[in-house]
Amino acid sequence: MSKKIPTYAVWASLLSLFVCCELAYAETKQIGFSIPFPNLTFSQSLSKGEQVYLGIPKKKPFSFREIKGDLILVELISTYCVNCQRQAPIFTELYSSIEKDPKLKGKVKMIGIAAGNNPGEVETFKKVHQIPYPIFSDPKFDAHIALGGPRTPFTIWVRKDAQGNGVVVSTHLGLTESAENVLAETRAVLQYNLTLLKPKKGGIYEGDALKPPLTEEELLKRARKGMEASGGKVLQIEKITLKDGDPVYAGKVDLGGRQENFFAKLASRRAVCDICHDTFFIYTFDSTGKVVDIVPVQLTKIDNLHWTEEDIKKLKSRTIGKSILKPFSFDAKVDSISGATVTAVLIFDSLDKAKEIFEKLKKEGYVR
Repeated sequence: MSKKIPTYAVWASLLSLFVCCELAYAETKQIGFSIPFPNLTFSQSLSKGEQVYLGIPKKKPFSFREIKGDLILVELISTYCVNCQRQAPIFTELYSSIEKDPKLKGKVKMIGIAAGNNPGEVETFKKVHQIPYPIFSDPKFDAHIALGGPRTPFTIWVRKDAQGNGVVVSTHLGLTESAENVLAETRAVLQYNLTLLKPKKGGIYEGDALKPPLTEEELLKRARKGMEASGGKVLQIEKITLKDGDPVYAGKVDLGGRQENFFAKLASRRAVCDICHDTFFIYTFDSTGKVVDIVPVQLTKIDNLHWTEEDIKKLKSRTIGKSILKPFSFDAKVDSISGATVTAVLIFDSLDKAKEIFEKLKKEGYVR
């Protein structure tokens, strides 16, 4: 479980100090405060109403910088995140309050970014929860990673400076208790004098380092197990480090009359939702890029229960035998694991990015 970042009470009490003295925030700076917000690019189509709301002409793609408004409230979610679903009516109420307030309407805009979700999943989420503001799909986690890979829901208040660049002035990690709290914070950050802010370096969100729950010796055993799922016997296995520092297990396997090189990679992914555990698994592939096995290290579902044998069997049936050189697109209708859809999405995304590992191995001479 991650800790929530205190936001509302701290900033309300410190607002007056901020106006008088910039240094007042030195010891209470929350994650991301005064960090430039990346100029994200969105490629999905907007409805006519969304175009008018955001002030975007009929075109795509468009950038975050093009969104009109003094303050952009960014809600990072996952459509499968339980707390994101709970927060949906709260933010719908917030949107209504902003649009009814003549001092906020037009100045404050709201958008959502759905980490790991495709446009279809986003549209379903918006329809089910009757979301009135735009939510952009982020199927490959590009925006999510650019924002530091936070757990969801994660709320970011972004002010626009005189040049139109985004500056993070507040964040909140976890479920929002009420629309009133977010509204109070919104009004407070609109009063900040951006000329007194000095841009900081760093990430908007910085989580703890990912640490697998097994020792290196145990991970090596699982890497060996994955290679021997090919039906052969591992003659030699070692952990190699690629030039960019990325570790991979390399092994030579006897397949009865011939020897082949196999590779195993530990995939480590931070939990997307705020009530989930991080995801760890080892995927094994041969010198042609074919997936040979998936070995769980830590795979959990709702209530942080471990995946069952049936869950793992289903995952393997959808992944083993496929090539990492081709796209691994997640299809919720056939690839979901009951109670563990977010974890399944992370697994497929890791396999989709595995082509990069293969290309590095080839470039460095490990694959011929």
